[in-house]
Amino acid sequence: MKGNLIDALHQKLTLLQKMRNHLTYSYDKIMPWWRVDEDFAQWNEEQLESLAAFKGRFAEFQDHLASTMKLIANIEQEDTRQFTYVLNYMVQLHILDSMDEWLSVRNLRNAATHDYSEPEEVKAKHFHKLLQHTQYLFETLDSLGRFTTSAYPN
Repeated sequence: MKGNLIDALHQKLTLLQKMRNHLTYSYDKIMPWWRVDEDFAQWNEEQLESLAAFKGRFAEFQDHLASTMKLIANIEQEDTRQFTYVLNYMVQLHILDSMDEWLSVRNLRNAATHDYSEPEEVKAKHFHKLLQHTQYLFETLDSLGRFTTSAYPN
């Protein structure tokens, strides 16, 4: 059973690397023209589509990082009934520096997925914060990869 979970973890990390590449692509496409103080009405359809793709990829990537953390906790037979238990365990394993930081980025992700009715100034600030926290998600994946390589080598 544990072997199957470890195999699933390695597969999940391979998927996450592909997702990272997709998120990087969206991030790199946006950054040359992004300005937090620019009016959304000034952006063309391609730019708006790039923002929508970025937002979706950011949210999906964070969701899969979370499920990977839960998978590790399951492998280690930790209590996963509350996700805060999982996050606390990730801090203990030095995968995350702090549970609060993860939750803060999670709140940004949740707010961004429901920002369609917000004024454009609020949406722009949300996108800006998501862009600023993209590297945090990449660092989390790197930490998950280092832990997995050390704890469950192929």
